[in-house]
Formats: sequence, C-alpha cells, structure tokens
Amino acid sequence: MSKTAKYDLNNHFSAVTGWAITKSKTPKCTTPSAGTGTCIPAKECQPVIDFIQRNSPLSQANKDILRFYQCSVDNSVCCPDSQFVIPSSNNPDNELPPDVTNHKNIELLPTECGPITSDRFVIGHRTSIFDYPWMALLNYRLEKSGTDFRCTGTVINDWYILTAAHCLITSPTLQLISVRVGEHTINTDPDCEDGFRNRYCADPVQDVDVAEVIPHPEFDSKTLENDIGLIRVAHLLNTTAYSVQPICLPTTAALRNRNFGNTSVEVTGWGITDAGPKSSELLRAHVSVVSEEQCRKTYQQTAAVVTRKQICAGGINGSDFCRGDSGGPLTMVALHNDKVRTIEYGVVSFGPVACEQSFPVVYTRMDYYMDWILDNIKP
Repeated sequence: MSKTAKYDLNNHFSAVTGWAITKSKTPKCTTPSAGTGTCIPAKECQPVIDFIQRNSPLSQANKDILRFYQCSVDNSVCCPDSQFVIPSSNNPDNELPPDVTNHKNIELLPTECGPITSDRFVIGHRTSIFDYPWMALLNYRLEKSGTDFRCTGTVINDWYILTAAHCLITSPTLQLISVRVGEHTINTDPDCEDGFRNRYCADPVQDVDVAEVIPHPEFDSKTLENDIGLIRVAHLLNTTAYSVQPICLPTTAALRNRNFGNTSVEVTGWGITDAGPKSSELLRAHVSVVSEEQCRKTYQQTAAVVTRKQICAGGINGSDFCRGDSGGPLTMVALHNDKVRTIEYGVVSFGPVACEQSFPVVYTRMDYYMDWILDNIKP
C-alpha cells in the first residue's frame, strides 16, 4: 500500500468516526468482542484498515462499529490481536447500548449530579462524609426479629434508588422495608469530621419507606442476567443536603459504548473486605476492569452467564476489595454536560463466594439499561 493510500484511508477513518489520529503509547485494551488488543493510531491497525476497505462506502452500522472500537487513550483505536469483529458470545446481533438522548423521561434525571470533592483524590480506602452522597443502604426486616442492611444502591433522583434486581426479590424471612441515604458511618448520627481548624458534620441520615420495587422483568435468578432494579421511595428525598446527592448515569452519546480496556474504576460500599466482617464506615477501592472473555472463562463452571451487558472488575488482578455490596456502584469520572462528574457505569451483581477465590466481581452495565430505567421512572 502506498503512502498516499494510507494517508487517504486515515482521513476517511477520521471523517467517519470524528476522531483525530494521533501518536500514542500502546496500552492493552479489550475489544467489543471481548478479545485482547492494543490502543494504537488507526493508521497502524491493519484489521481496521482491512475493515474499511472491505466495507467502503461505510454504512451507518459500520461507522458505529468503528466508534465502538475507540480507546479512551489519546483518541486511538483498540486494534485487535486477531480478526476485527464485534459480536459477543451472548450478543450475536451486535446490540449496542440504546440511544436515550430524546427519551420522554430524560429530564427526570438531574443534570446536577455526581459531585466531586477534593477529598476524593486522597489515596487509600477511607472516605470522607461528603465524598459519595449518592450511596444508599437497603434495610430488611429479618425472620425472627430486628433489621439489617443487606444491599446498597444509589440515588438517581429525588424519588428513585438504583440497585440490583436480586436485592428486590425478597421472601417471608427477608423483607425490604426502607432505604437509608446520607449515611457514612453506620450507628453514628450525625457523622462528623475534624477539618482545618474546625469540625463539620453532615445532616442526619434520612430513613425512608419503600413505596414500590421494580426488578427488571427479565432478571434470571439462576444466570443472574439483567440484574438491575429500581426502588421508588414513599416520600421525596431531601437532596439539598450535601450528604444526599444523585449520581450521574451514562445518558449521552459520549458516555455510551465506552471501551474500558484495563481501565481503573472505583467501587464503594460497606460490604465484606479482606478483613472479613462488614465495615461500619463507607470504604472505596480502585480496581481494574477484566475482559469479558477472561471473566467468562473464570465463571464457565458456574450457572452465571457473562455477556457484553456486564462489566467485570477486580479479583483476577489481585484486588483486596474482592466483594462490594450487592446493588452498589462501579463508577468513573468523566465529562457530563461539559462538567467533570462521577458516572455510574455498573451495579454490583455477583462475585466470588470467598475472598480467597481470584474471581472478578460482575457488574450489570448501565448504558445497556438506560432505556429500561427511563421507561420505569415517573415524576
């Protein structure tokens, strides 16, 4: 191929995808088909070149496929180590996340969401009281007596909590009765911290009754597919408190179809840690995303099914935060309406039975369910 041909092809690729072609480092990445690849400029990726030449002029569907291979590093492309394909073993129709830009209920999700505090950038597992104001605890009545927090979720607006479907499938021995928001250290109310020359406290926690539970209708308790659900609370949450704020969701085109590669993501919760028992204090950890292919192999001897509609993280790469609370969030920082915000990309679905098992935690992937979320919330 001549230098001129390469140059023209590169311009063609840039034109149809909207990407600038720049020199970059070569980090490893995961392709949409769950294979391995390397983030490099498109003009250096022979499978991409072959795909464009083979399919020119490119249809809109083929342009969408090319965009799906975009890396989050230096506007490069995830060049596959093998053939250029997009199918998933459990997504044969190459289904992409839905476009909800013009959904009738899109305005029910606040644009002011996912605030970031300066304390968020401190290294370590400990968190400060205003760092994660979207965190929610799900409270259950036990069979014999008393109550217990058994799952978590996130505030997505004044009326709704996002969580896992399996947290909503209760029984006579375990009944979901209420949700707590604005919590940081359980059994301490209000939560206070010492700052520079002063002491500051959060507002008291808000315990609200459950008005409605909405598990995904296609949730499968055996394979754990479609493990996502919503809770509508009985009365309006007070989101004017600094300790209770909604998290952002991937509603825009720029936030959908993200190629996570081996990206580091953040998880938060009060769940089981390497120390064993639940933590009374909200903790955080940064873990690396694991490819769908590798994750699927890890769980192949179980009934669980791993598809493109899930994200796997931690475990295999030696994370000491091997289990998060069910229903809790997997997040990344990204631009949301031109502001740097925290975006929830995953909901904790399932993970290893014991921390000694080097299994990643599996999260339900949000961008594939944004249409379902919007279909099921109301003013």
